[in-house]
Amino acid sequence: MKKPHYLYLLSFVFTILACTAEKEESKTSTPLSEQSLEFEIYDSLVVDHLGNLEMMDISPDSQTFLLRDQNTDSILVVSATGELLFQYKLSGEGPNQYRKNLYGKSKFLNNEEFLIPTTGGVYRYDIQGSLQKHYEPDFTPMAQIIIGGAENLMIHGGQLYLNLPGRSAEEFGSQGIEYQQNSTHIEILDLQTETYSPAVTFPESSKFSSSEKAYKFYSTYPTYAIDSDSLYISYRHEAKIFAYPLTDLSTLGSTRTIPFEVFVENEPKSDQVENNINISELYAGTINKIIALENQQFIIDFLSGLTSEEYDEAVARAGGDMNKQWEELGKVNQGGLVIFDGKSLSQPITKPEILGQLNKFVSKDEIWFSLNFSEAENDYSVIYKTRLVEN
Repeated sequence: MKKPHYLYLLSFVFTILACTAEKEESKTSTPLSEQSLEFEIYDSLVVDHLGNLEMMDISPDSQTFLLRDQNTDSILVVSATGELLFQYKLSGEGPNQYRKNLYGKSKFLNNEEFLIPTTGGVYRYDIQGSLQKHYEPDFTPMAQIIIGGAENLMIHGGQLYLNLPGRSAEEFGSQGIEYQQNSTHIEILDLQTETYSPAVTFPESSKFSSSEKAYKFYSTYPTYAIDSDSLYISYRHEAKIFAYPLTDLSTLGSTRTIPFEVFVENEPKSDQVENNINISELYAGTINKIIALENQQFIIDFLSGLTSEEYDEAVARAGGDMNKQWEELGKVNQGGLVIFDGKSLSQPITKPEILGQLNKFVSKDEIWFSLNFSEAENDYSVIYKTRLVEN
């Protein structure tokens, strides 16, 4: 007796499902350390503007992009098709401008307004570039490291989470034992009450909580990320991620040690901070950025660092040529972007040479990179849209 056609169809469907499940099982069973990952370009945002553009943020409705020309410090607002809607420069001494140093990327508050973090607090603008509000802190911020493209402002649940140092600087300074024992590293700005409050100290599981070794300010610069219920923070010269529940930032939830094969840590020798800065110390292992993914995973941007011997050898190869010196140091100081699952690391994620810096992470299927200007010269600007794939 012939089988009904739908039985053949069901058999075919089950075969497909079984193959799909087998592929998924194979994919997920591959250890992270053995996965070969790549940023694959599949789209781009082209803007009729000649400059060094970085993408700062995307509006909640995904229709508007906030860009910054790093050459001129001007802000561009463009549509999803690359049409230039507005362009203005907001830094300066005018009544509509912010007067302090830019301290990180600007962020959309909603579809019609965005926020600019500065060393004088947060400025709120409408999309036409008109100042709406200045949220001035109740202390004098003091920043010794200024990274204009850093992620120093995050929005969650009607509150702003800021890397805005200086609250306790007058009493405890910005480095050394007293700072390590008493400082806070996140400021929370409540948009309803318009008040700032401090949060997050060095946890006991961080080397920077030490009362025996005095670390310099450039070692403790924080980078952080937020997901639905946690804040994650890392410090520049320490290979760890500390997690705090957003409901109680005074309580450490967990400490994850990042198992880099090489991460150079140049440790101080006493409980007193030396006033001189040895340039080679700046080339310790560095955590530049962390991005929280789903399933307690992270993208980490890092450099492995150089020992003092490796630093001296690279400088010697440059033969006194400063431009060549940076090139030689860069060759030796390896790193990149990796995935960390809390226990193991992927190999560095490969990317096409045309890609520059990771500007904006939306999801694994939408990651925006600036143009690598050393690889291309255009009379227009391009921001590349990529996704994370296995190659």
